[in-house]
Amino acid sequence: MPSRRLRESTSPPSPTLPKKPKCHAGAHLARPLERIRMLLDKLLQHEDGWVFAKPVDPLSLGLSDYYSDIPDAMDLGTVSCRLEGNRYMDLHSFARDVRLTFHNAMVYNDKGDDVYESAAELSEIFESGWASIEQVLPSPPSITDRRMKLKDELPRLSKALQRRAVIIMKDINAWLQEANGRVQVDFEKADEATLDKLERLVLLGAMQQVHKQGDKDRDNT
Repeated sequence: MPSRRLRESTSPPSPTLPKKPKCHAGAHLARPLERIRMLLDKLLQHEDGWVFAKPVDPLSLGLSDYYSDIPDAMDLGTVSCRLEGNRYMDLHSFARDVRLTFHNAMVYNDKGDDVYESAAELSEIFESGWASIEQVLPSPPSITDRRMKLKDELPRLSKALQRRAVIIMKDINAWLQEANGRVQVDFEKADEATLDKLERLVLLGAMQQVHKQGDKDRDNT
């Protein structure tokens, strides 16, 4: 059985690294943001950073089981774009996406494989840099606060995104259908991993609204 690899080339290409983020934040977050940018640059500019700079392409790599094993894909290029677009609800969400990138690589690849070992090394670099940054950040929202916020925000999403939320909640048996046809969601069953997925849908919805508004503004000019 061939080794399961995220990239087949043994020599890295010369990718164009994502642009530095252009987030606008208050003074109390300006320095942490700058340190986060530097940390992300350090990961991307590492000799193995190119492996994680773009989404995995299962089709071109012949990884037919990738999305069945990795239902929530992530990469550092996407993280950079989200940071640049001011699309993180808080900076702890940024850290969760970076960790997800390396976690996925270590789940899909076997220990000892090049990609697994690269992910482990970069993960250590990230955690070392993140530890000091986290000390000056506001405390992350509690799981209760996250559930309450999502309960308010999910009904505002487009029908397409709401259908994706249904699938996520059904996966944890938290989508309830009442006899009278009304639907309720049991958010108490949503753990942090589920909340992460739902919050990404909210961010995607916000991005779609920005794009729609931009198209409308261009049409009016």
